[in-house]
Amino acid sequence: MPSLHDAERETYQTIWGGVSDYATTAPGERFLPLFLHVTGSTRGTVLDAGTGSGKGAVALRQAGFQVTLCDLTDEGLVPEAQTLPFKTACLWQSLKAFAPLLGRKWDWVYCTDVLEHIPPQFTMLVISRLLEVARKGVFLTVSVEPDVFGLWIGRPLHQTVQPYEWWKTSLSEVGEVIDARDLLNAAMFVVRRR
Repeated sequence: MPSLHDAERETYQTIWGGVSDYATTAPGERFLPLFLHVTGSTRGTVLDAGTGSGKGAVALRQAGFQVTLCDLTDEGLVPEAQTLPFKTACLWQSLKAFAPLLGRKWDWVYCTDVLEHIPPQFTMLVISRLLEVARKGVFLTVSVEPDVFGLWIGRPLHQTVQPYEWWKTSLSEVGEVIDARDLLNAAMFVVRRR
């Protein structure tokens, strides 16, 4: 029987490899202006955690950041993202092993449209793992709606669909929420270690 990690990786290899429309929307790319606005950052190091297509990482790079990508699989990476440093990683496991320069942290962890894909029992563990490798904080966007692409593979991709207030309260128990915004169909948070 495959582990949960292996099952999740297989799910995303299937969706990236078999459903071409899945790559048309890139929240990481779309939320870059909001990241720049709320963090005030214009340069530094960023871990794009759960990079997906890598379009967000490409946009971060074009904006002047040094970017490392990580995800369960590189199956969905667009050609422009394939030239950036990529690490295969499960976000509920430790990310310290490939932190830059022997254990130093990234300035920011950028994690858009990822947490709702995480099994519910691991969501706050993922936040803890991201906070461990973020020097300034973690920028998150989370969809608060069910997905439509899971129909193509017979199971929902959004496993943790919760309202804005649930996410804000849960995140506050793990770190310090320094910015929070209800975006109607999504939520945005900036979280740092206490």
